Amino acid sequence: MDYELQNYSGANNPVTYELWNECADPDYKVESLMWGMAPIDGKLLLDVGAGSGFQAVRYAEKAFRVFALEPDPKMLRQIYLRLGKHDVSNVSVLTASVEEITLPRQSIDVAYARFAYFDGTENCLPGLREIQRLLKPEGHLFVIAADPDKSAYGEMARTTYPNVFHKDHTKEHTAFYSKHGFQRHSVDTVIRAPDIQTLKEILAMDFPDGLNNVKDKEITYSLSVYHYQSEPA
Repeated sequence: MDYELQNYSGANNPVTYELWNECADPDYKVESLMWGMAPIDGKLLLDVGAGSGFQAVRYAEKAFRVFALEPDPKMLRQIYLRLGKHDVSNVSVLTASVEEITLPRQSIDVAYARFAYFDGTENCLPGLREIQRLLKPEGHLFVIAADPDKSAYGEMARTTYPNVFHKDHTKEHTAFYSKHGFQRHSVDTVIRAPDIQTLKEILAMDFPDGLNNVKDKEITYSLSVYHYQSEPA
């Protein structure tokens, strides 16, 4: 998530985090948007904040190589276990922070950050500049963030974290990214679990209270996808 939590839930609860990845956006609307603008077939892809490697391994089926950037030791363990299980040879794990990536200048075709590092404030500028340095001419960067202005999930975020997801949250983030050359795209999707109890377990990772209103195995879920494209050569 892009709000401030002391402990990353995926590191402390890997089983439920796996369910989260499987159930969030099951129709792959975010991927359809991103790869429609920036096809990754045969490309060099950078996954910023790769987490457990769930997306990195999936995208490696199309990309020439995926660089999975993840500094958290607990998440790195999950990545290596996943790579061993799936016998993937074209995923390279980078254990640096986003400000300290050692890849050469203009070496990446497409980069994306899914709920990782980029918080829509000046704090993320060092990392933003580093990713922009790595992009090839006409390369792409996507930043994926929760949109608290819409959906049942957004309502829970506003209620649980009002100091972060205030009424001007999306407006302020959009202004920040626009200032640095991004365009915002809105994606309305769902979190769809096998049953109500599983959905509650997934949501409890981010919202430990206030799940009494969850009455179905699916809730609406809206995202902001900020897109940047570097200049031509």
